Amino acid sequence: MPVVNQDKRNECIGVKITKDVFIVEEVSILMKSPIYLFHIQTENQMKQKEENDNSGEEILDVWWNSQMDSSNSRGIFQWFCTEMKSACSRFLLRKDVFERMREKKFDVAILEPISACGLGFVRALSIEKTILASSSTFYDVVLPYLGEPLDYSYVPSGYSISGDEMSMVEKFENWMVSRVRLFHFESEFKRLFIKEISIALEEMFDGEMEIYRKYLGEDIPNWKELFASASIFFVNSNPILDFPRPMLQKTVSVGGISVDMKSIRSQKLPEEWDEILNERPFNMLISFGTLVTSTHMPQNSKNGIIEVIKSLPNVSFIWKYESDEHSFGDGVPNLHFTKWVPQTTLLNDNRLTAFLCHGGLGSIMELAHIGKPALVVPVFADQNRNARTLERHQGAIYLHKTQLENVPELKKSFESILFDGKYLSNAKKLAKILKNQPNKPKDSVIKYTEFVGEHGPFPQMDPYGRHLNFFHSSFFDILLLVAIGFFLIILLLIITYFKAKQYFISTKEKIN
Repeated sequence: MPVVNQDKRNECIGVKITKDVFIVEEVSILMKSPIYLFHIQTENQMKQKEENDNSGEEILDVWWNSQMDSSNSRGIFQWFCTEMKSACSRFLLRKDVFERMREKKFDVAILEPISACGLGFVRALSIEKTILASSSTFYDVVLPYLGEPLDYSYVPSGYSISGDEMSMVEKFENWMVSRVRLFHFESEFKRLFIKEISIALEEMFDGEMEIYRKYLGEDIPNWKELFASASIFFVNSNPILDFPRPMLQKTVSVGGISVDMKSIRSQKLPEEWDEILNERPFNMLISFGTLVTSTHMPQNSKNGIIEVIKSLPNVSFIWKYESDEHSFGDGVPNLHFTKWVPQTTLLNDNRLTAFLCHGGLGSIMELAHIGKPALVVPVFADQNRNARTLERHQGAIYLHKTQLENVPELKKSFESILFDGKYLSNAKKLAKILKNQPNKPKDSVIKYTEFVGEHGPFPQMDPYGRHLNFFHSSFFDILLLVAIGFFLIILLLIITYFKAKQYFISTKEKIN
């Protein structure tokens, strides 16, 4: 799996739980070699990259200060697409890695469809049995090539800011922001004017395909066929929690697999946190995860949160803040800054009243299974959809990030989630349902993976519908045929009418 941010590599669940891990290091000597520079970038570009080593910081500022919609989503994700293609080239340059992996003689390969590079790699290894596994609820760009429908009229796209009840304008934006092509053709118009995420990812896949064919062989299939040939598609979604949508038989929901409630309940809260929770009758945790950090939050938003905290003296606030510079919150007695928190242990403690978070899917799953009320303030990408997913169960409140500056509205939301018991009641109800769901995510992953290893691949599960264009899949050909039939019938009736009329007129003239 390609890891764009190496600092976060050891936090990946795949790295954590796997015993035999083969990590391809990004060797500095290789990065500066002539062959690398030839394939990836010029020496001037390399120098510029070294000088601008704060690009990741700038991206965080962009995420906080911009509204990701259909007008800019493609541009915001461009850095990611560039890094992924670069990572693909660096990986495939390592012939020693390919040979070592070929010696393993794997039966099944599990890959995330956020990149096509790995699919080309495993096909070159002659691994025919593949499983796609999405860390998000789904990827819009992948679904049409699997033949899985996605109705944008009521199903929020992966990057939608709306729920399932949408106005006409919201439906249009829902379709545009994650736009999947309706017609099977390429055009300069699309590349010049369409800025949606799926188009950006398709272009990235095309680039990765050129790379894996260059290093592994021109006979490796198109990425679209590699996606379609997957035996199973694991999605980080839960049918109870998520918005209802039509899915293929090969799509298996495994959302919540990373939430180990037995382990969470066995965790003991450190003494320092125990003391904080005992200070006041109400407690709230504030955390925006490990990728989207609070330090990059606009100052006006920070000030808005501080004002609300000051107005609620009977509530203790624990704010995960990644810097020692937090003078904006100095002198607030009911506020505790910390660079790290035992998040799941705190969420499982009954003394913690509510959670203010960014809507990362990991946090959403934890909240849903633990049963904790939340204020969700999405920052970018799929976080809006994740927030809406939890909001529909009425145990959470959705807040747009610009509302952090609106102190009266923000305080109203804080008071509702902290003091209105209906949110806790609804959150606990959802947690109880998830606890007793008939199909357990971990069991599904094990059983389906073993099934694919023993009996896969399954070409019979590949729907023919993915080969149909928009005109045929939308039944327009049949509707057109029916319309032509109606037109001919009406035309025949009109002709018959005028002929009959002419006949009666001529007959009457003869009689006269």
